[in-house]
Amino acid sequence: GADAIADEIERRLAAGSKTVVCYLDLDNLKALNDYYGFAKADAVIRQTGDLIRDVLAQVGRPDEDFIGHIAGDDFVLIVAAERADAVCREIMRRFDRVIPLYYDRDDRTRGYIETRDRWGEQRRFPIMSVSIAAVSLPRARTGAEIALLAAAGKSAAKAIPGSAYVRDDVVMPPPASTGREVAKNSTAPP
Repeated sequence: GADAIADEIERRLAAGSKTVVCYLDLDNLKALNDYYGFAKADAVIRQTGDLIRDVLAQVGRPDEDFIGHIAGDDFVLIVAAERADAVCREIMRRFDRVIPLYYDRDDRTRGYIETRDRWGEQRRFPIMSVSIAAVSLPRARTGAEIALLAAAGKSAAKAIPGSAYVRDDVVMPPPASTGREVAKNSTAPP
């Protein structure tokens, strides 16, 4: 939760840790929730948490890394600076591979769903993606500075179509292959 995340960030700041705080936000979850229902949207949130844990177990250092769930579709992870890029790219790659499976075959083939937005207007929403904003702790000295820098990074990441990763105001290259093209023709999870 938010308190545990704030405490961990403060602990890392006080220690002068060379870590990166990564904020993950799921793009178009509300549209998926409105179109397919709460159970499917909740499953996506749970799967995302599991996916983050799996990536950190394989690419990160479980004894040093931290995962937090702010609320809804927002997550935080704190990883060593030298592993942050590999961790974030792997999260994007895996997310983009599995998320199309939450959509019906016709919607996957089309690449979008049509539903009403927050203002009641009917529009197309692409298959969900993940936006990651990462802030290096040596760059920020307080939790408030981290939040401001992360908000700017999140805005930049969300402006890019599909999954995107922005670290310290730099748009990072995407993973080599997301596998989304393979998943389009797979069957949905139970």
